[in-house]
Amino acid sequence: MKKVLYYITTFIFMFFIVGFCYAEKTLELNNPIISFKKIKHYSLQGFTTVNDYLFMILEGYDDTKSIIKVYDLRTNNEIISYDFPSLGHANDVTYNKNNNTIYVIHADGSNIIYKFDGSTFKYIERFESPLPIRSITYIEDTNEYAVRTVSVGFKYDSNFNLINKFPFVMGMNFGFDIGRQGWAYYKNHIYYTNWSWIKYGGDGSNSIYIYDYEGHRKDALYTDTTIGEIEDIAFYNNKMILGFNGYDGNYKFYMLDVPKVEEIVSVEDVEVVNVVTVESSNTIWLFLGFFSFITICFCILLKIKKSK
Repeated sequence: MKKVLYYITTFIFMFFIVGFCYAEKTLELNNPIISFKKIKHYSLQGFTTVNDYLFMILEGYDDTKSIIKVYDLRTNNEIISYDFPSLGHANDVTYNKNNNTIYVIHADGSNIIYKFDGSTFKYIERFESPLPIRSITYIEDTNEYAVRTVSVGFKYDSNFNLINKFPFVMGMNFGFDIGRQGWAYYKNHIYYTNWSWIKYGGDGSNSIYIYDYEGHRKDALYTDTTIGEIEDIAFYNNKMILGFNGYDGNYKFYMLDVPKVEEIVSVEDVEVVNVVTVESSNTIWLFLGFFSFITICFCILLKIKKSK
């Protein structure tokens, strides 16, 4: 009987730890640096930083038209806005400062990549990727690109040739309700954004999974369920920029300090993090309350039995 009580107590303690980790890793997003009213039938998709500028794609819901917008991050004011025929879903964007080129991926299962000039922000040409990719980021440290298909990631060289036929990271298919978004490289880590898709049973929160460049899962960050659908992530002056299709009818961008990466050191830690990704904080505490109640009842019955 004591053994059963021990396991129940341990289980409840685990829920306390999970709830605490979720709270510790939930980002505080209060004042956006950029916010503007949503344009009817357009949705924010991929974006990236280009020196002191934020280059973003607003994609028409029928994927037949796009709007390119550029904001100056020193003033947070819009400096460029123009229509473009179509960039597909434009799920992710990256910038290579070595050749001053912006790359936009089509991201609807095709392998099309669009090139834009990093100075004028105008279209140059399109070309084909070896794989149909959905996320892309330039790795300045190695002059390579990290790309994601659906749930695995590969590396390209500077000329967009596949470096290895085997993926460097696998197992990123977290669930049916997950909307997989863009990713970005920062200080030997790749930050991969995901949305808990409400239409398919998700709670509307967001997760940012952090991998090292060898493909090992290291940490995760979260948002609450009120902020909006995260679309992408970028970095500027050692801060990270998160962009959302806000639930309040606005496109919103937040800039905040990059949290320290706390390395996952055991399989048990990975399991705890995976529990958090599929359960909102409210659900966690609901379970905690339920099991606490069961434990209290069990202890009372045990005491009554002993008293007899």
